[in-house]
Amino acid sequence: SAAPTVDVSKVNGFPTPNGANPLQRFQGLSPRTKLMMGVGFCGSFTTFSTFSVDVVGWISEGKTARALSYVATNNIGGFVAAGVGMALVKRFFG
Repeated sequence: SAAPTVDVSKVNGFPTPNGANPLQRFQGLSPRTKLMMGVGFCGSFTTFSTFSVDVVGWISEGKTARALSYVATNNIGGFVAAGVGMALVKRFFG
């Protein structure tokens, strides 16, 4: 069911654009830094929640191979993408 994912998206959609972001209270952080941290938190919140709901759902449906391949693909792909990104930054901005 998509209901948990939709609920997380609704919760996530409120804080940052409406100024309810708790980071707004921190002194010494620029507005840009506060925005980046808030968007980063909210983005990871929904992405990881969606990922988790999918994996748990497939396991409960008996689709264990699909769930495990999804976990492996996401994790390995994430590490590879991070490594490539870091190598490119180092090469061009070094």
